[in-house]
Amino acid sequence: MKASVAVVARTTVSSVALSMMLTIGVAAAQTQPAPGQLPAPVQQPVPPAQTPVTNPSPAEASDDTPTNEIIVTGIRNSLANALSAKRDAAQLLDAISAEDIGRFPDKNIGEALQRVTGVQLTRTNGEGSGITIRGADANLNRVEVNGITALSTTAGQRDVDFRDLPVEFVNRLEVVKSVTPDMTEGGLGGTVRVITRRPFDSKDNSFLAGSAQGIYTDISKTFDPKFALIGSKKFFNDTLGVLLSGTYERRRVESHEARTTGWRQIDGNPALAGLQAIDLDNNGRGDFFPDIPRYIVNRLDTKRYAFNGVVEWRPEDGLRAYVQGNYARGDQEVNSQYLQITTAGSTLDRANTRIGPDDTVSHVEFVDNPAVARSSRLQVSHRNILGQIDRTQWNAAGGVDYEVGDWKLNTMTSYTRAKINNNYINATADAIGIGRVIVDYSNGQQAPNITLPMDPTTTAGINSVTAQYRPVINVQTEAATKGDIEYRGAAPWLTSLKAGYQIRQGTADSREFNATTTIDGFTTPSLLGRVQQVAGLMTLDDTPFFKTGDLGYDGGIRGWLQPGYAFVDSIGLPNPFGTPTLLNTWKVSERNIAGYAQGSFEFDLGVKVRGTVGARVVNTRTIADGYRTQTGRTLPVQFRGEGTEFLPSLNVRADLIPEKLLFRGSATEVIARPTPQQLAPRFSIDVVGLTGSRGNPELQPFRARQYDAGFEYYINRTSFLSATYFRKEISSFIENRTQAEVVDGVTYAITLPVNGAQRVTINGAEVGAQVAFDFLNVPVLNHMGVIANYTYSKDTGYAGRDFFTGGALPFPGLSRHSYNLSAYYEDSLFSLRGSYNWRSNYLITALGRGNNPEFGEAFGQLDASASINLTPKVSIFAEGVNLTDATRAENANSVYRRTLLETYGRRFYGGVRFRF
Repeated sequence: MKASVAVVARTTVSSVALSMMLTIGVAAAQTQPAPGQLPAPVQQPVPPAQTPVTNPSPAEASDDTPTNEIIVTGIRNSLANALSAKRDAAQLLDAISAEDIGRFPDKNIGEALQRVTGVQLTRTNGEGSGITIRGADANLNRVEVNGITALSTTAGQRDVDFRDLPVEFVNRLEVVKSVTPDMTEGGLGGTVRVITRRPFDSKDNSFLAGSAQGIYTDISKTFDPKFALIGSKKFFNDTLGVLLSGTYERRRVESHEARTTGWRQIDGNPALAGLQAIDLDNNGRGDFFPDIPRYIVNRLDTKRYAFNGVVEWRPEDGLRAYVQGNYARGDQEVNSQYLQITTAGSTLDRANTRIGPDDTVSHVEFVDNPAVARSSRLQVSHRNILGQIDRTQWNAAGGVDYEVGDWKLNTMTSYTRAKINNNYINATADAIGIGRVIVDYSNGQQAPNITLPMDPTTTAGINSVTAQYRPVINVQTEAATKGDIEYRGAAPWLTSLKAGYQIRQGTADSREFNATTTIDGFTTPSLLGRVQQVAGLMTLDDTPFFKTGDLGYDGGIRGWLQPGYAFVDSIGLPNPFGTPTLLNTWKVSERNIAGYAQGSFEFDLGVKVRGTVGARVVNTRTIADGYRTQTGRTLPVQFRGEGTEFLPSLNVRADLIPEKLLFRGSATEVIARPTPQQLAPRFSIDVVGLTGSRGNPELQPFRARQYDAGFEYYINRTSFLSATYFRKEISSFIENRTQAEVVDGVTYAITLPVNGAQRVTINGAEVGAQVAFDFLNVPVLNHMGVIANYTYSKDTGYAGRDFFTGGALPFPGLSRHSYNLSAYYEDSLFSLRGSYNWRSNYLITALGRGNNPEFGEAFGQLDASASINLTPKVSIFAEGVNLTDATRAENANSVYRRTLLETYGRRFYGGVRFRF
């Protein structure tokens, strides 16, 4: 049927396709406008160089439609909406519409955000989990869901884990990089706004849309389901609207890792003062040797449930009252299997060890040393991290927006809660005192190729078994209320005056429990029979570990016995619940009272100049409760803190060519508060190594001054070019410091977070382009488009140094280069998209295991999607994630000291989207 594929356009747009995409990413064919978007205006056919017209449904297209007309499909309408939000914003902002999220193979909000300029994604077992913005760590960014704080489900942190937040609820995502006074403080890198669907987004009285899909993961060879459903209806002459939506997903994720936990220099003569590092190649520099090389198979079986609901009442123009809520839950079964070698106390066989580039061993042989403590003997461990991690987050809010004449009032009261319950079980079977271990790194990937003196598929040599149960329960809450009042028309040049307040009361409560049972046949040989009985309950996992050649060598260990629940039950898993581990049990309360005033101005200086100026003042009080040990007693302690911040901001926009070429500039001050874990008076010590760590309730927040200057050129409503310079001057920087502290008469080296005197400055540039080729009068090409962005960032002033060389280190989390490149094709029947995301290497920590800095290596990933419209109400789709099967790597300041090689395989999605 020629009409269904004609390269033409009519005067209507498909609400079916747009509503699906803008609702839950479940698009059907393009026949009418989406909920949440106004219908496209009726237009007559125009030449390609002018504003493009809308797309016909397959049923409406005809052979006699002029062929020089071009299509504005759901994709382009969504790009236009996002572009409109960017252009009209009072500050520097990037947006992604729901169509973008739905049509790209982005399966959570984090994966969608990686397409934004200046945003880099952190992955956990291949799933997008967290983001950095312009180099700022995830803990230094703020995330809001409909204006409500999104809390962390990582114990004691402020970062938001995006894995459990479905894209299907989202209308639009915004990344705000410069602030205005009416914004809640806390986003030093930026603020992510998640804006969900609302019942009055649609002009339709009601609709029901949904999707069903299957997920295949090639590394785990599993098929999993995902379902989404959303519906909206208006009542009482369209004055009351109700929207409900829900999703269910099962994800069986598997990742394989070849790790060397750390790289250390070995003291060749402990009897002498100071480190007399072994230097086998006699070049005057100490050599680096592996610490705990290991293989890991991670299996995470997650069931995710999410619900969203909004009730909105609009009895008259200018009045809106609403209640809303969101709920997301992830129940995750953990099965992380390790085969690891303890080498710290063993003797180096110097004659059979070879040193390669960067003073790093390419082949090393360790021999057991009977003179050291049991825990330091050369040993191989069959280890399994079992248990369940339950992450729950929900929020509820109610508010009123009222507009009368030149006055506008807004109020909202909200409550949000996040809980993580980590039922951590560590099951271990050890072969202690083994004679010799060989680890070879002379392969293309510098991966550990481990040779053992026993067969790890049998229980030979196992002489100790342990079951440890260490559950951790962390709960965060926030109750908030806010009010704003705005007066417009105060003066011709003063377009509005706005003021408001906000009160937020938050808590973070963490409790840890711990109990361990060990059957030690190494120290007590009479228990060996019992140890072997328990070890006999282990199961053999012979899953191929990486694919042949992926690690740069063939052979190696490909399977080993794993302790599971039967193993743990046979030992007798202790009940840890009772008195918690006091030194890791704490509570931090935080109360913030903020007020602001801002004005919006507009001048005509031959060029129209507009902007906002004002300031926010916030007072923060903290109460940190925990425990400390002194004179042999562990007693409760409490610390109180208070501070007031003055945060001015200025945002300016100049229309150099009205609605075409814009200049933006901003100068703002921002803060990001310490994490609850950093503030908590927690305390732990190692009585053997005489080291420890603790929190610091006296910490002050990060503070930064930010500047932006850039140009945005809007070619038409779907295409633009932009270039922005940014500068971030970070003060009151929080860093880890080690200092001597006396506990019960013994001096320990204690690591704690402190406010350093250093000043870190990040200078960078962002360039972006979004171009639809609809101006070309060329078949096929005029259905295509590209979206690209690139970010360059460079820091100065960071005091971190390489422990061994003294060389300067970059700011943690900052990639010097990153880019996103996407291309799409869409006509009335078929659409295809591809996207490649890449970032250069970045510092993970300045002082990792063995005192080496640790880096994430450069990484890129290719994703793609395709869909076909079967009818105006139904489409089918196929999507692929990580199509090149990229392997992620980390190292200890040299590619010859790799600490991680991770593969998580490809994921494929296929399913159907519908709307009625």
